[in-house]
Amino acid sequence: MHEFSTMSQIVSAILEEGRKHNASYITKVILEIGELTFLGEEQLRFAFDLLKKGTMLEKAELEIQKKGIKVRCSCGYEGGIEYEEKEEFHFLIPLLRCPRCNKEVEIIEGRECIIKSVQMEIEDVPTAR
Repeated sequence: MHEFSTMSQIVSAILEEGRKHNASYITKVILEIGELTFLGEEQLRFAFDLLKKGTMLEKAELEIQKKGIKVRCSCGYEGGIEYEEKEEFHFLIPLLRCPRCNKEVEIIEGRECIIKSVQMEIEDVPTAR
């Protein structure tokens, strides 16, 4: 279940940011997850719900945005590609081919796992006079 370890790292990074900014609590987190990460949205949400308990994330909403696959080929093609999702792709990344010429392609989007946004409530810190 690589979703749990991935979400554990994400939660740690978010909590660190919250501490840096003296956040009272975090209200919303937006993640961008590429299709080729093969991270399950349901499993990510489950892990987030477990890991946020007792932290400044406890009441946070999690929004997950899926990022499609984009490839580049030596023939000049650059764009989206479709692939048949299979169970084994969760262990091995499939070999993707150009829809125009059938050559192997360079993946330029779809492997991301990015914290796009963290919304937080900041504590008012009294200023010295």
